[in-house]
Amino acid sequence: MGYLSERVNYVKGLMEGMKFDTNTDEGKLFKALIDIVEDLAISAEDLEDTQDQILDVIDEYEERIDDLEAEVFDEEYYDEDIDEPLTCPECGAELDFDELDIDESVKSFKCPECGTKIDIEWLDDDAVEE
Repeated sequence: MGYLSERVNYVKGLMEGMKFDTNTDEGKLFKALIDIVEDLAISAEDLEDTQDQILDVIDEYEERIDDLEAEVFDEEYYDEDIDEPLTCPECGAELDFDELDIDESVKSFKCPECGTKIDIEWLDDDAVEE
């Protein structure tokens, strides 16, 4: 029994202890109001139980997602740095990608050696196009 139901039962007990006559107009009104409050308390407690169940499921899914992320983005396979050197297709110069100071908004750049335009295809571009 939840906190709200306990309080409703306390008010019912007060009413009985006061020997409140439920046959009078006022008594009928108070009894009807207490019945409504009792129904609301039960509904609120049911909602709290449902909310707790939903939060438990969400926590479980978050744990599963974390496990999947750890598996998919394992450091052994996922590295934000480029391991292979970038070479200019025209002059063959090796380009240090980190020194070029290129962010993901850039779609192409010029080779610092020969000036050839080199297009960049970001990994995230494929995900955006789908």
